Amino acid sequence: MSETIWETLSGIDVSEHTEKKGNLTYLSWAWAWGIVKKHYPNAVFHKHLYDTTNGTYPYMKDDQGFAFVSVTVKIGDDEQTELLPVLDYKNKAMKHPDSFSVNTAIQRCLAKCCAMHGLGHYIYAGEDLPEGVEPQPETIQLENKNGEKKTVEDYSLVGAVFKTFIPECNDITELRGFWAKNKKAIDLLETKDKALYDDVFKDFIAHKETLEGKAA
Repeated sequence: MSETIWETLSGIDVSEHTEKKGNLTYLSWAWAWGIVKKHYPNAVFHKHLYDTTNGTYPYMKDDQGFAFVSVTVKIGDDEQTELLPVLDYKNKAMKHPDSFSVNTAIQRCLAKCCAMHGLGHYIYAGEDLPEGVEPQPETIQLENKNGEKKTVEDYSLVGAVFKTFIPECNDITELRGFWAKNKKAIDLLETKDKALYDDVFKDFIAHKETLEGKAA
């Protein structure tokens, strides 16, 4: 017996194709649609347009003036339509969205529609991995001020490595350069363990103040 659309798409691990913004996790819409088309070449999606007194727009507004977009994804006989609010850079609903914000909302709504067909649905359900997929060790690469690299396989070790690397920076330029080179690992640490991130950041600020004191 062949798998259903849901069974096929819901079993795919999407964790390498997500991004974090604030407390929200987004799945790459381009990757999501590419995977859907790979498995179901005849799949189609439709971005809804709305007629208003001022013209036709790819968003509608509720009675409070907040904007929403809507996308429909059809795979075979299975059709899913989803709504998504248009958000600003602070993830707050917008009343007067610009074209960039509307386009971003449409892309995210497309990814959400794909999730309703199964792809990445576990993200919206608050889970880390799809059912039956074992978590893989996270490989994180860190780099000190001299460009020497160290690889760790657990984000909890990132804090210990940072605490070793930070005091090695001899001036503000080196310290800022070190922080910038390791921004990806820092962002991961903030997402995974905010308390540990705050501890590392405290060390960073303390060393920065020490270096500024020496330079004064």
